[in-house]
Amino acid sequence: MLAAYHLGAIIYGTNLLAPHHLKGALEYFGATASFLPASVVILVLLVQHFARRDEWKLQSQALAGMLVESVAWMIPLIAMGLLMGRLQAATEVRPDVIGHDILEAFGAGIYEEFLFRLMFISLSLLIFVDIFSLREDVITIAAIILGALVFSLYHLSADQLSHGSQLPWAKIVSRTLAGIYLGTLFVHRGFGIAVGTHAFYNIYTVVAKLQ
Repeated sequence: MLAAYHLGAIIYGTNLLAPHHLKGALEYFGATASFLPASVVILVLLVQHFARRDEWKLQSQALAGMLVESVAWMIPLIAMGLLMGRLQAATEVRPDVIGHDILEAFGAGIYEEFLFRLMFISLSLLIFVDIFSLREDVITIAAIILGALVFSLYHLSADQLSHGSQLPWAKIVSRTLAGIYLGTLFVHRGFGIAVGTHAFYNIYTVVAKLQ
């Protein structure tokens, strides 16, 4: 997914904010190479792999199972989106840019889950549980909810945020609930399942709007 997104970004270009903001944060510390956002994702996953002492063996059955599980976990998100009216109210997709939109669906699944689930929840646990010895279950729930709210507000424009009385509350609530759902998936099923569910849901919304 990561390779497909970045290769597609070279071909089609991309307006996805999450990798752009991650790149901006790295540039603030003096790291300016264009490939650094993808490298950071890979590096963090490798560090986790080493820390857990996982095996260096490709398990095709596990990958196939993750694919099926991600699609299955997407279904409640679809139901939630339909219930909240997100799919019907979403901006239309032009058929001539379908490839671009599907690639950005992959990118959003990877980078938004990386920022708002993997990094946000993991750092919250590191700081408040490992360092300050607070209750893990309380911090986990708080991190899931707060990360979901930040995830929701992240999708608003600066103009929307500057006019509090005109905030699209239905979208904020819908995305916050989706963020809580994805955060819970991340905690119980891992980063890969959360990414797959998020990405396949985004692809579903792209395809659904073409009907």
